[in-house]
Amino acid sequence: MKSYHEIFAQAPLRLVTRQSKLARVQTDIVTAQLGDVAHKVMGVSTSGDEILDRPLVEIGGKGVFIKALEAVMIQGKADAAVHSFKDMETVLADGTELCAILPRADRRDALVGPYRCIEELPQGAVVGTSSVRRASLLRNLRPDLQITLLRGNVQRRLAQLESGAYDAIILAMAGLSRLGLEGLGHPLDEAVMMPAASQGVIAIQIATDDKERAAAMQAVFAPMHCETTALVTRAERALLAHLDGSCRTPIGAMADQHDDGRITLKGLVLSTDGTKRFEAEATGESDTAQALGIRVAEALLSQCGGRDFLA
Repeated sequence: MKSYHEIFAQAPLRLVTRQSKLARVQTDIVTAQLGDVAHKVMGVSTSGDEILDRPLVEIGGKGVFIKALEAVMIQGKADAAVHSFKDMETVLADGTELCAILPRADRRDALVGPYRCIEELPQGAVVGTSSVRRASLLRNLRPDLQITLLRGNVQRRLAQLESGAYDAIILAMAGLSRLGLEGLGHPLDEAVMMPAASQGVIAIQIATDDKERAAAMQAVFAPMHCETTALVTRAERALLAHLDGSCRTPIGAMADQHDDGRITLKGLVLSTDGTKRFEAEATGESDTAQALGIRVAEALLSQCGGRDFLA
């Protein structure tokens, strides 16, 4: 039986990612751990990266970023894709599977601009974001704010802020940190701005049709996998899946594993206008992470009056 070194020496491991600087940096985090495994990286531009004048919900949701990379794998042009886990839908393309979930970075949102917190924003301030979760939370906290669509890569968003088009913008702290820009962001308390499910996590998805190469990838990526992150994100994503979460629905989810191994999951759902906000929380054993997510989702549905509430 060939070793993975032999398999990838004959045909290098092919990784596909988006072309943005942040996506490339996240892929560098993966490739830096490949050692002497022969590999190459392919960048792909997606419709989500190219169409910036409309909300993601109008062009297919966050899944448009992932589907383009999945298509490259399904066509046999790449072996694996490196993703921001929060962009991944809860159902993967046939012929692929999740292979590794890397240790979580800072999962908090960050306020970028001259103000340190939401309370400091002036009356009627213009705040840029592309996230319905962030927009709804901001409307809930500060109905006076003007929430304006802001899309594109991190550099484009920062340039828009610098131009004076916005008083502040909201970005993920993990992305800023990975780009070496953490000094620009003021982390927001999770009790104020509950993060998105899987925020701050890098995930590796692999093609499985070639069984030999799939087994080789599983061996290569196994040392990168963080089981604690996998457990807590399993609970978060189970909540998201049970609520039929998409980028149309303002949903927050964050789970933590305690020293005794148990997991506490907190969930949040809002109306898009921010006027209604519901939260639920539960704790369970680590081997029931999936069920825990469903239990918190059901509690949220009970509070908000059922699925008709979801956007």
